[in-house]
Amino acid sequence: MNDLMTLDDITEMLRLSRYHVRDVVVKTPGFPPPAPGTGPRKPRWPAKEVRKFFAGKSAQKANTGSQPA
Repeated sequence: MNDLMTLDDITEMLRLSRYHVRDVVVKTPGFPPPAPGTGPRKPRWPAKEVRKFFAGKSAQKANTGSQPA
């Protein structure tokens, strides 16, 4: 099965504007590259890698939260 996510799929998942996802999220260091053969005009990203990226971001955020004094 070829499980790829479009820009709109990522937008819905994150509940962010399409423009923010296009201009910021997919350009974030460490974000997975588009799948081979998807082209620059309609890129698609491997869903498993996208979910893994955001799972790692959630873990980082939890680990860097404020600690009680």
